[in-house]
Amino acid sequence: MAKGKTIVVGGGIAGLTAAERLGQAGVEVVLLEKADRLGGRVANLHRYYPRLCPPRCGLEVLLNSIDNLSNVEVLLSTEIAGVQKKSPGIYTVFLRDLKREADPYEIEAGGLILATGAELYNAAKISEYGYGNLPGVITSMELESLLRPEGPTGGRLVHPVTGKPVRRVAFIQCAGSRDKNHLSYCSGYCCTVTLKQIEYLHRECKDVSTWIFYRDIRTPGSKEEYYRHVREEYSPVFVRGMPSSIDGAGEGLTVRADDTLSGKKVEGNFDLVVLATGMVPSELPDIEGLEKDGHGFFPGHIPCAPTELRRSGIWAAGCAQQPMDVEDSVRSALSAVAQCLVRLQQENTVYPEVNKKKCDHCGRCVKECPYGACVLGPDGYPEIYPGDCRGCGVCQGGCPLSCLNLPGQGMKKIEDVVDKVLSGDVPGPAVLLFLCSNDAYPAWNRLVRKDEAKEVLKGVMPISVPCIGSVNMAWINEALIGGLDGVMLAGCHPGQCHHGGGANHADTRLQNLKETLGRMMIEPERLCLTGITIDDSDRLFSEIKRFSDVLAKLGPSPFK
Repeated sequence: MAKGKTIVVGGGIAGLTAAERLGQAGVEVVLLEKADRLGGRVANLHRYYPRLCPPRCGLEVLLNSIDNLSNVEVLLSTEIAGVQKKSPGIYTVFLRDLKREADPYEIEAGGLILATGAELYNAAKISEYGYGNLPGVITSMELESLLRPEGPTGGRLVHPVTGKPVRRVAFIQCAGSRDKNHLSYCSGYCCTVTLKQIEYLHRECKDVSTWIFYRDIRTPGSKEEYYRHVREEYSPVFVRGMPSSIDGAGEGLTVRADDTLSGKKVEGNFDLVVLATGMVPSELPDIEGLEKDGHGFFPGHIPCAPTELRRSGIWAAGCAQQPMDVEDSVRSALSAVAQCLVRLQQENTVYPEVNKKKCDHCGRCVKECPYGACVLGPDGYPEIYPGDCRGCGVCQGGCPLSCLNLPGQGMKKIEDVVDKVLSGDVPGPAVLLFLCSNDAYPAWNRLVRKDEAKEVLKGVMPISVPCIGSVNMAWINEALIGGLDGVMLAGCHPGQCHHGGGANHADTRLQNLKETLGRMMIEPERLCLTGITIDDSDRLFSEIKRFSDVLAKLGPSPFK
């Protein structure tokens, strides 16, 4: 079982959900928040969609529950200064108290949930919209604050500067989003937020007029029903075109755009212009081995394990993964909690065994482990923590002395397979086929049921491996020296590998082995690597047939 506390980083809706659920499960939790209060951005919202209920209701339930949990410690005005792997299953987390100038202090953690949230894109960077210069141009979050009873106008629909009643409001979607000059991605939540705010305005003021300038309205799932409701109930004016400019020289604000549906130029005068800005990730702690995407989010292994990161014991939740609304953030946090509890309550019983008599302390296993589950212990030998290990065997595949082995795999199994193949009457080239258990092996199972494939597959001996990166090149040497005609590796495509760089490691190792074989005057073409998805049975068959044809032209193995 994992040791130490579980640290939840971020006190927004995702972090609060994670900390409260873990606390209810009896886990010792430390909840960190760099601000001086909990709630994050949700605490500043006016209403949730689609029911338009107040966010403080859900927040107060979580906060009251956390207050009553003695195993949940809340640290406000505190941020992470660094994270280091101390030993298998344990992280040393360095904390900095922002309320006073002091050196960072440290605590030990058996797991971390990163619920660090996101920030709104800086609307001032969209110069053509005049944010920061034109007082009537605000962001969607500022409109939320304006309409809250605790807001600057007491919840009244008036201009935030002049105090005059607001009757005409323009919303500009994708303000900085889906734009190569700003954010290339869609933040996903903005369209529904605008629909919610239109409903606010029409409920507050019966004679308000609302316009939406947009590229596309994106309301997936049940949000489409809310889109129809707002459109039919309040009849906002939809203009399919992004404004070219906003002029605030005269009374109010003038917005100009080309409507791509009608082909006409559109111009309107408004009291307020609301920019639906996208999300960017909050500043996230740099943790060795964690991969961020090109935008700075922690995407996880989407879709197979969306909250799992490349370091066992660390999960991402909420907008640390990608832009999300409240509903998706809570769902993401619950997923992270579920995976955290699994790790806390049970250990992986299938993990590599270490033969210390053969190990020369090279540390390659530590470097190549995708999950940080392997470390060099005080004696210089590899130590593998079952709670961190995912049983991928990548360390096994990379060990130059074959001193790490998953149970049931290794040289003895290869020798048995070689003997079995060569003791029978093989009609064609004898091929050893390694198949990753995630995608290639299921594709193989469907293939062998096809009558037209059985003749070609007679000389093929399959071996399922947890990841194609677990195949040690010494096994391939043994197969070739033993007399097999060729060895084929079928794993995930490099960008789809379930264990990060496993497929890339296999490719690099195989290329190196091919060069070695070439220097030994043995045909490198006797080795083959291919990427296979789970539904690629036909492609797997064609690759095997092609490889068999190549081997047939080369002739029998020189070692046969």
